[in-house]
Amino acid sequence: MMTGSQSIPEALPLPPAPSRLPRPRAGLLIVVLLLSFVLGLAWLVAGQWQSESSRSALEDLRARSARLHHLDTLLLQMLDAESSVRGYLLTRNPVFLTPYQEGQAELEATLAALRADKWADEGQRQTVEHLAMLVDMRWSLLTQAIERGAPPGAEQPDGGTGKQVTDDIRARILALRAATRAEIAATQDGAFARFADARTMNRVLGASVLALLLVLVVVLYRQDRLREHMAQLLRSENERLHTEVAHRTQELSSLASYLTNAREAEKARLARELHDELGALLTAAKLDAGWIARKLPAETMAALRSRFDRLLDTLNQGIALKRKVVADLRPPLLSELGLVEALRALADSGDIGEHGGRLELELPDALPEPPAQTALALYRIAQEALTNARRYAQATRVWLRLRTEGDELVLEVEDDGVGFDPAARERNRHGLAGMAHRVQMLAGRLDIDSRPGEGTRISARVPFARMH
Repeated sequence: MMTGSQSIPEALPLPPAPSRLPRPRAGLLIVVLLLSFVLGLAWLVAGQWQSESSRSALEDLRARSARLHHLDTLLLQMLDAESSVRGYLLTRNPVFLTPYQEGQAELEATLAALRADKWADEGQRQTVEHLAMLVDMRWSLLTQAIERGAPPGAEQPDGGTGKQVTDDIRARILALRAATRAEIAATQDGAFARFADARTMNRVLGASVLALLLVLVVVLYRQDRLREHMAQLLRSENERLHTEVAHRTQELSSLASYLTNAREAEKARLARELHDELGALLTAAKLDAGWIARKLPAETMAALRSRFDRLLDTLNQGIALKRKVVADLRPPLLSELGLVEALRALADSGDIGEHGGRLELELPDALPEPPAQTALALYRIAQEALTNARRYAQATRVWLRLRTEGDELVLEVEDDGVGFDPAARERNRHGLAGMAHRVQMLAGRLDIDSRPGEGTRISARVPFARMH
């Protein structure tokens, strides 16, 4: 049964909303987060730089310490070789030559380690090469001393060439050691300076990060307070709007109730006027037509009989139409015989629409008579529902039921017609809206159960409390 949809009245303009709600300052939070990210990244870079600097300083110190060790080892190896040769020359015992015999390979290894020092500069490399040349020279002199049985120039006051070469080797080694120690001291001083700078930088960066974290906490706290304030404003605004909507809805409902009651009152007034005024006029016209027919001569009446019969028939049709219109405006059975008989009168013909559908009544034999307003509302709902069933449902059977359920009086109109989707009703049709409002006026409920192809059931429930 296709029927008009419940129309929502046009909303009245709401009062203006309060001033613009405060907005969280997201820009400040983003700036603080960016600064925190930058400072954290700077802290990581500073830590990495400090680690690399310390590692480089440690490698430098290790390399220069190794150079000192190699220089000391070289000098000790040369002195051991000289002592070995000197002991042999004094005792002629070959056992004293063992350090000399094994020392050449060790000297070569020590010189190779000095040459492989990547931290040495060009001057130090040249000094190492000169040392290697002096070591070779001294080693040759030792070999000659073993062959001759006496060191060359031993009789000379200055000790000869061997002593001069040894003194030169010792001086160059001491010079290299002094330069290396100076480099080690410089490296240590630089490392301590970088460590002090790194400590200062860490303090500054740490203090900055802590300050930004404090700012971030303050910003988050303020934003949380701002969100709470906004939520409170929204709750207040929602309550205001809810109150305003409820007030406007109450006004609209009161207006609709007034219009419904005014319409029913106007229908009752029209019914009374039609019954009293128009009924009296039609009855008087019928009586006058009958009087004229009786007063006319027979020969004259014979010629006008068909006209008089048509006039009387028209007057009878007018009187019947007046009765039907009066019954539609204010059903007399409703006030004279009650709701049940008035609903029973709706099934006079028993036909529903062009498809020959049958109307079946399920009405109680005895029912406490409800107040006039309740009876009229239920009668109008049944009338509207049956009208829609005749027009749209294409039903073969329609049921009109009235019963009591607990503390409720239930009126149902059900059909097996084409049905419809209640959620997709047209907004310019007001049949169901009128039914719903009539039920709401009585603190009741209107239920609509329908699906395309499965018929429609309209149920109006009214509490008995409204009928006492």
